[in-house]
Amino acid sequence: MNKKTILNLLNRLLFVLFSTIVMVFFSEKTFWYVQGYAIAELILFYAVPVVVCLWTIDVFQIQRFSGVILVGALFGFLVEGVLTPVIYEAGLLDPVMPAYFIGWHGLLSLVLGWYLIRKWLIEEKWKSLLLSGVLFGLFWGLWSLPYRLPESVQDFTALVNQGENFIPGAWPVPDYAFYTVVFTGMLMAGHWLLGRGLWQESFKMNKWEIGIIFFITVGLFWIQVFPIMPQAILKLAVLIALVLVPLWIQKKQGQREVIILNELEGSIRFSQTLPLLIIPFVASFIYALAEVFPPSDGFLETIFISFSTLQGLIGASFFIWAWVDSVRRSA
Repeated sequence: MNKKTILNLLNRLLFVLFSTIVMVFFSEKTFWYVQGYAIAELILFYAVPVVVCLWTIDVFQIQRFSGVILVGALFGFLVEGVLTPVIYEAGLLDPVMPAYFIGWHGLLSLVLGWYLIRKWLIEEKWKSLLLSGVLFGLFWGLWSLPYRLPESVQDFTALVNQGENFIPGAWPVPDYAFYTVVFTGMLMAGHWLLGRGLWQESFKMNKWEIGIIFFITVGLFWIQVFPIMPQAILKLAVLIALVLVPLWIQKKQGQREVIILNELEGSIRFSQTLPLLIIPFVASFIYALAEVFPPSDGFLETIFISFSTLQGLIGASFFIWAWVDSVRRSA
């Protein structure tokens, strides 16, 4: 390899790394504060579905917001259908878990965290950043509260006894606030560094790169899923097809040359990311409020059930809309 090839490969790897950091923030660190500061292994595993999704964006020349939603759904299916077998827990015909993970990994991590926040940063839309930050901080703070339920503490304590690295139960408010600031700082740094010349306007992959990602993905499925549910490959294949078909339809309709990777190219100053600090401020305020006015167990259970249900409904609604948008424009 010559120097230019090595530099291009390094830039692509850093592009994947910082894109993964952004998505891990939303997919893991805000949902599971009880897992503490573990991060390296998460980034390593999540990089695989991130690469697949970036390549999908390039292959299908995605230009529309509905296409971003569909790629987000693919991200959710790969995370919970390859890295873990969770998406199959309710059975092969269950539509609820896929919808839930579209709302979680798809809409929050890829659509909001990676796409919209970067778009607003480049366009310097402070109001959009602040409003979304307040709403997400509210969500983060409220979602953190059910982890203090006795059954949650008991479950995670049992995992600790098995050697897992969890910190179960309610944390002191300063500890929780520090945690939220640290990982929001990671999110800010990820977007800032992507905007310092690391962004890729295309993500074409060579045959050997495709082969490596394919075998890693198959290997992860073979290790994580196949021993538990061999027939899960059928559901995963159907879910992936439900993403690729409308993306193929959109590609056939493509009328513009600018795909979203081109649209999101641009420089970002670190000062532009400062509005994102509203996220840990709001989340920590909610967490502190629960210390002053302790919520009942019933209220905490309602939060958990309501948020989970809402995520599933929103995920399903956006996925159906993306399908309709794809088919409607082809008519």
